[in-house]
Amino acid sequence: MLFGVGLGPGDPKLVTVKAVEVLKAVDEVIVPGKLAEYIVKPIVKPRVVEFPMGRSKDVTVKLAEELADRCVREDLAFACLGDPMFYSTFQHLVEEIYKINPDVEVEVIPGIPSFTTVFSKIKIFIDTPMLVTTLKEDEIGCVVVLKATKPREVCKKLEKMGMSEFYLAERMFMDGERVERIKEPPEKADYFTVVVGVR
Repeated sequence: MLFGVGLGPGDPKLVTVKAVEVLKAVDEVIVPGKLAEYIVKPIVKPRVVEFPMGRSKDVTVKLAEELADRCVREDLAFACLGDPMFYSTFQHLVEEIYKINPDVEVEVIPGIPSFTTVFSKIKIFIDTPMLVTTLKEDEIGCVVVLKATKPREVCKKLEKMGMSEFYLAERMFMDGERVERIKEPPEKADYFTVVVGVR
């Protein structure tokens, strides 16, 4: 199995307990550079694979070829800054692995992302809608709605924004967790519900 492990925003003390457990349990930990190595080193000795800017595709493909085979027999972790699901080298690695072996099991251990951490640094509370973007694209490809207690209503609004696929995540990591792609959104949901719309 391949684990994508989020290391958070750069402080080793902000690595989650779950991340530490996985890093200690796997057969090998791979990190994409010196900063990730610095964070992981107090936990386990990682293997550093450098992904040079502008030339990382070759490195990604070569590593994917290795891991597509090894992950069938071993548990390996790729540990990166932030969260592996956001603008991450891990995404490109998984895409290349799936081209070789689509049966590789992947599990993601989320990390604390910079776009939530920044508010603790600037001391601003968020209680209104916000947009998180890199401004690289003119078109928003994904919308996340927190506290989506009326999923049907939320999905109708997201459709007007051009979203066509919808996911509901209710009570994540709690008793009664439900995470699924939804075609017929329920009218009501728990307070701890997130709806994701994808273009």
